[in-house]
Amino acid sequence: MRVDAIQSCLVDLHLDGWLLYDFQGSNTIARRVAGLEKALITRRWFCLIPAKGRVRWLCHRIERSIFESQGGDLAVYTNWTELGEKLREMLAGRSRVAMEYSPQGEIPYLARVDAGTIERIRTMGADVVSSAELVQVMEARWTPEALSCHRRAAAALYEVTQRALAFLSENLASGREVTEFDVQQEMVRHFEQKGLTSNSPPIVAVNERTAEPHYLPSESCHQRIRLGDFLLLDLWAKDPSPGSVYADITWVAFLGERPTRRHCEIFDVVRAARDRGFEWIERCWREGRRLRGFEVDDEVRRVIRDAGYADYFTHRTGHSLGQEDHGNGVNLDNLETHDTRPLIPGLAFSIEPGIYLPEFGIRSEINVYLTERGPEVTTQPVQQAIVCVPSLHHGSKP
Repeated sequence: MRVDAIQSCLVDLHLDGWLLYDFQGSNTIARRVAGLEKALITRRWFCLIPAKGRVRWLCHRIERSIFESQGGDLAVYTNWTELGEKLREMLAGRSRVAMEYSPQGEIPYLARVDAGTIERIRTMGADVVSSAELVQVMEARWTPEALSCHRRAAAALYEVTQRALAFLSENLASGREVTEFDVQQEMVRHFEQKGLTSNSPPIVAVNERTAEPHYLPSESCHQRIRLGDFLLLDLWAKDPSPGSVYADITWVAFLGERPTRRHCEIFDVVRAARDRGFEWIERCWREGRRLRGFEVDDEVRRVIRDAGYADYFTHRTGHSLGQEDHGNGVNLDNLETHDTRPLIPGLAFSIEPGIYLPEFGIRSEINVYLTERGPEVTTQPVQQAIVCVPSLHHGSKP
């Protein structure tokens, strides 16, 4: 644990401590901060990182050996009454502590501690506040190694996209039948070849299914792909090394020589909204303005609303990226949640506006990393026009 850095944050936030708690992996944030991700722990444990002083641990007696090497002071309990007594001793004199808690469940990604445990801490005289700011600084920010892993994954995802489009082009040109599921499994094979791992196979959708943002074809539920169809590919993955983080992109294509005017019109609006999001972040960064997640969502959503499609943009603008595809940092969101967390250096997120009409949907997704000098788009190249797939058979690239 980076105790000195955590304690510095606690002082800045006027907190008496950060109380980490986990039961059987229910709080992956606590495990990651404490460096216990791979430990076999079956009982409740607590860790108090005070604003000043030594770290204090509380664990069950049968798991003492796991915590003895963690540093700081260690207390153990055997029964539930002893747990309560030792926890009260740990919290003595602490009036304001942070936990993985979100008032009113506003940011569910942070809500890792059950209500009963929060109630117990409060009965012991400590006011529990959200650890959102601490999590951003101490868990969600990327290390240089994580950024390098992300860059490799981003480059690999673009190659997988190109290969999927070429696979489609070859099959359509030869007259062979090909389905959404066939393309998805071809992409999964490329994931394996490139050493990528993911929590899900890619989204491959055509026509009206592209209007379902989380549609996934399966062996039993998929559509045939034909010339004249409109295609959406959404894929996310990382390398399997410890601490690696995800890359996540979405591209769209038309299976023919020229997309329809309607497809181009909607894509242009989505592209403009996507680019407005990045430009707004960049501008605010230059001006030294503290920008929050919901403000970026508002700015992106304004572009789509002004074009007359507000009712067809049905999800947030972007999500945090981390060791999970949806990470624990700030989301660009003022729709599903009201995310007031600030954008700070070291964080990364997607910008992925979409318009989902009854007949088709279009989403365009990039990833942005916040450097000390400002935002950087890490998923290159950025899609600027709808790809026409049969043209790939003649040697052109998206």
